Amino acid sequence: MSQEWQIKNPSITLYPFHLRDDRDKGYKQVAENARYLWENLADNVGKEFNINELNSLRDKLICYKNGLYYPDGERENLTNEELLIPDGGKTLKFPQIIQPDNQKLDGSIYALRIHDTYTADLTLCYQNVPMKVADLTRLNPEGCLLPNAIQPSLGQTLLLYAEPAFYDTYRKLADESVKAFVQDKQPASVDFRAEGKLFGSPIFEYDSREDDARQRCHILVWLQDNPQTTECVTSTFFNFYLMNLLCSRAKIVFVYRESRKKYRKAQQIVGELEKKLRELGAIEREQNRQVKLQKLKELLAEVHPKMWAFAKQVRYLQEDRNTIDTNAENYAEALTRITSLCIPGDNLDFWQRFLDLAEDKYQREIEIDLNYVIASQNLFHQSISTVRGMVEIEQVELDREQMELYKQQEDREKKRDRQLENIIFFVGTAIGGGQIFSAAYPLINDTPIQWQPDFSLPLHPFAATIIWSVLFGLLFGLLILGIAVLVRKTFLR
Repeated sequence: MSQEWQIKNPSITLYPFHLRDDRDKGYKQVAENARYLWENLADNVGKEFNINELNSLRDKLICYKNGLYYPDGERENLTNEELLIPDGGKTLKFPQIIQPDNQKLDGSIYALRIHDTYTADLTLCYQNVPMKVADLTRLNPEGCLLPNAIQPSLGQTLLLYAEPAFYDTYRKLADESVKAFVQDKQPASVDFRAEGKLFGSPIFEYDSREDDARQRCHILVWLQDNPQTTECVTSTFFNFYLMNLLCSRAKIVFVYRESRKKYRKAQQIVGELEKKLRELGAIEREQNRQVKLQKLKELLAEVHPKMWAFAKQVRYLQEDRNTIDTNAENYAEALTRITSLCIPGDNLDFWQRFLDLAEDKYQREIEIDLNYVIASQNLFHQSISTVRGMVEIEQVELDREQMELYKQQEDREKKRDRQLENIIFFVGTAIGGGQIFSAAYPLINDTPIQWQPDFSLPLHPFAATIIWSVLFGLLFGLLILGIAVLVRKTFLR
């Protein structure tokens, strides 16, 4: 039964979203893979559909010069910026493609930069052609429009628009259309998520909900059931609002998924820091002050890079929170604009529910995560300050102990010097006395000593020699001492 279901005038529009800027490099710094979106569109889609104008897309973009990516050629204002400038227009239309069954395929591409993001509106459609649902593979040969082939860093949305011709229910027709379009080229299942009504016609949402934005498949199936739908769809304002809404949605989903990774990374670093800081207790019990100081310094050296990595994750989470806040506002504004174009009976609750999800869950979760990691960061800062204080105290105590040891060693050396001086003095005195006695001893033999004191006789030569030697020695010593004191006073003034 499903093989007989038919649609008319099917078209597929690809809205890919790819970051042009790399915030880690700095403000407005271009990401290394920024050009990949245009190259994948040209090389993959252009090749599969054999569209020469798409193959040569790089020649039409102002961010290319002589076939090389040249982002400096873009205007640097922050408003929405067209990147295609063929003949001064905004949209590059492809010549009609005649397929093997003589069916004619029309197409066009509109390239745009929205602030820091590259995007495009690539549309391929059959005009006035009925088609079996199973033949939708023609609009996606070899899965060239799926995320695996396009690789957009922020994700993408595919909008399948058609007029129901023969079907059971709109929902079943949409299910079969997605199945036929995706084929078996998408790793994860692309499941139904929500439905609504836009410009009088039913619209269905499908999503694979993969964590990696480059693999995540988001599809809208819009089945025309109201004459007013065609008129509204071709509105330039609607397409502009829709592109902005989908761009904001892609950023919100991407940033939220990335914030989960950053939070897990921050928790991992928290565990590593807590494990390292638990070593502080054992270090405090170390009795050898020099060993203790060395261990404290090693602990600081190990903790410092982890604290730096942790601070980066905190900063990233804060940026993610701000990004989701900004894009939730942009999403709400685009949704308000689209709602203003709606007709009675439309129902866009599924888009409103996403906005509620972003504001109530995503923002709240990141805020809770931030409160946790900032509390941990404050605790770690206090702990690190404590360790640094301990290092300073231990360094001062160790320096004081070393100074005391140095003074003790100096005192011991002075004491040894004094002892040596005393020894030298006594030995010198003994040697001097011995020399004097040796010089005077022959006088005893020349003149015998009278042991009975007789003060009327002259002093014995031996005694006179001893006395005069001692006197002259004292006088000479006093003279040398006086000269030394005079010299010291003269040169140390």
